[in-house]
Amino acid sequence: MKLTQIGEFGLIKKIKEELSKFERKRVVVGIGDDAAAVEIDGEKLTLLTTDTLVENVHFQWDYASPFKVGWKSLAVNISDIAAMGGNPLYSLVSLSLPSETESFRIEDLYEGLKEIASQYRVNIVGGNIVHSPFFTITISLIGEVKRENILLRSGAREGDLIYTTGEIGSSRAGLDCLRKPDLKIDLKKREFLERKHLLPSPRLREGQILAKERVVTSAIDISDGLISDLRRITEESRVGAILWEERIPISAVSEEVAKRVGASSLEWALYGGEDYELLFTVPEDKREEIEKLGFSVYLIGKILEKEEGISLIKKRGKRISLQEKGYDHFRVHRN
Repeated sequence: MKLTQIGEFGLIKKIKEELSKFERKRVVVGIGDDAAAVEIDGEKLTLLTTDTLVENVHFQWDYASPFKVGWKSLAVNISDIAAMGGNPLYSLVSLSLPSETESFRIEDLYEGLKEIASQYRVNIVGGNIVHSPFFTITISLIGEVKRENILLRSGAREGDLIYTTGEIGSSRAGLDCLRKPDLKIDLKKREFLERKHLLPSPRLREGQILAKERVVTSAIDISDGLISDLRRITEESRVGAILWEERIPISAVSEEVAKRVGASSLEWALYGGEDYELLFTVPEDKREEIEKLGFSVYLIGKILEKEEGISLIKKRGKRISLQEKGYDHFRVHRN
């Protein structure tokens, strides 16, 4: 069976099944969450995550500077640690480079890496460099979390409320701005959206606060798209979910860009991806507690029984089933 048939997540499932046959000493969380968690000592768990950005797959040099590629490559990994409620500590950087790559690109790339590493107190401690026909950067990040605070995808229960930490779809709107430099839009609005796509800000503080409160039943970061990532929660937790269109936070500027290019800002919010907000669930009786934590949260839905699947209540009351259309490396990519 080809990868175009089983898709990225089908492949991950197969790998997970194969590796589950091996003895997993000290492995608390393996494949299937935002990061792996292993036992090092009794009080804290060590978190491990890795991600790769590939030229002409995840970015293009005609709109992404090396500085921004460096920033984003570490940001997406920090976001994984944030989704587990953890603290990022040490990073390895591996580069695959064409021979004709000019050295200034690498210097600028590391400026971006150093800038975000400094902001989030991550130490870059090593890595690897090899020759490749394509420019590729792979980040491996090690973090930690108190055992009792760890956030997982697998704890959502029927009746839980679904929240996100911020507006969704702005990164996808930013990508359209980058791809269409002639698009007529106010410069400050364009810069805002482009920054959302190229220089995301992981919700590390928010993840740590949520973890400390110990009321979150499941969590994930929105990287592949709201519906794709919600589906990861529903699959791991064996539940269904319903979302309310009128409650999904979409910025006015995203709506403006969508109208100008003939697209749907709702589609961008549901399927666009790369927003790196946290998506999480809490028991209904903890609503007041969650909404007084000192940062913005948006109530967007509710967890249902598994048989309900994932659906959306439209603004006029119609209920529709939501299909899997988020980012998948081996299936048809979104525009």
